[in-house]
Amino acid sequence: MFKKNLVIILLALTGMVFFSSRLAAQTLKPESSAQKEHGDLFVHPFFSHMALADPVGEASFRFTGMQMRDETGTSTDFGLHIEAGILPRLGIHIRSDAFKHEPYAEVMLMYNVFTARHENFGVSVFGQASIPTGSVATNTYKGLFGVGIKEALPPVVVFNGDIHYNPEDNMAEYEGSFVFRASDLLYPIVEARGEITKTGTSLYILPALKFRIHENQTIGTGFQIAVSNEREYDAEVLLQYGIEF
Repeated sequence: MFKKNLVIILLALTGMVFFSSRLAAQTLKPESSAQKEHGDLFVHPFFSHMALADPVGEASFRFTGMQMRDETGTSTDFGLHIEAGILPRLGIHIRSDAFKHEPYAEVMLMYNVFTARHENFGVSVFGQASIPTGSVATNTYKGLFGVGIKEALPPVVVFNGDIHYNPEDNMAEYEGSFVFRASDLLYPIVEARGEITKTGTSLYILPALKFRIHENQTIGTGFQIAVSNEREYDAEVLLQYGIEF
């Protein structure tokens, strides 16, 4: 079951990239200067990693507050996601989605293997260390590795997706996001994420809205819900502030 679900997720990511690439080839006109700088047209997803490393010297922060609901009741938590470009093609990600509920924080190094169309399309590989930050049985550092894929159709939508494998626990984590540009102010977002283990596959869906309140600042709100029997919580209400420089 684990291998079957892992193959399904990989095929789904590949299919989305293939479809968007064909659509882009059929619909996009020659790139204007605005399309070349497509990063300025979009905002970051809520939880998903950007699938390509940032340019050297660029950095972003996402601060998220949340209220979680599970079978025991409701609770509050907060998360932090930092991304920065440190060398050409090489970036770092530091992320904890929920400091009180998640026992590990992620530290990832991402390398852009291939990019095209002014980074409207690209593939990256990454290595990740999961560092204990909460209550866990042992203080074991876990290593993961994976691949990320990006496809943008400026100025309409950008897709970022990745899947990474944890050999110690024999499990994989996946996530993907579509960020749409409705206007200079409004950005609808849809994200999907979850885990694939020997016992089952979890899936969470997150519809959200982000608003650009300044050239380099955003606020957003969303609602993440579990749609599979395998789950850590039932739902989350989210509020996020982001800043880039």
